[in-house]
Amino acid sequence: MLKDQILITAFDLFSQYGVKSVSMDDIAHKMGISKRTIYESFKDKEMLLVEGIIINNNRLKLFLEQLEKEPYTVLDVILLFYEELLKSPRWYSKRFYEDLKKYPRALKLTEINKEAISKKCLSLFERGTKEGVFLSNINYGIVALLAKEQAKMLRPSRIFEKYSITEVYSTILLTFLRGISTEKGRIILNRFALKQAYKAKQKDETIID
Repeated sequence: MLKDQILITAFDLFSQYGVKSVSMDDIAHKMGISKRTIYESFKDKEMLLVEGIIINNNRLKLFLEQLEKEPYTVLDVILLFYEELLKSPRWYSKRFYEDLKKYPRALKLTEINKEAISKKCLSLFERGTKEGVFLSNINYGIVALLAKEQAKMLRPSRIFEKYSITEVYSTILLTFLRGISTEKGRIILNRFALKQAYKAKQKDETIID
């Protein structure tokens, strides 16, 4: 459907370059359609942004729901969901979030989504204690709040410049999860860390070749 394709393309551009710097002409050019065609479905850039956030959030929600139906531990679910998040530059684009401040409806929508994510985190942590991958003697209400606060670090500061964003975020995530994991959980984390290291090595070898 053309409308969905416009939303996906626009949101992709907003994520990479920020909302302010992307024009309707840019979106039309990227899709090979006229700007008039875009305006037939969307009255302005904020409408594009709001509906783009909704479709993206729904996609991630569906992805998480599918993971939870699989025979994974909750720790596997969290790590696989994290990998999916890193596929989109939106999740570590400071410019994108700075520009959101100029669009009240979009900003409100992201805040509502953050609250929903915080509640989901709490339920996942509680499930993890039942599965034996997370420690049972921890206040996970506090842990969920810590996770929410950590997510506010949209881009690492300049002291991390020599490292890739993926490496920085993976290190933070693994350190965070390791602190609340049982021995069973640490085995899963070690396996994930080895997989990440292998992927990084393969990427480096590809660049060299």
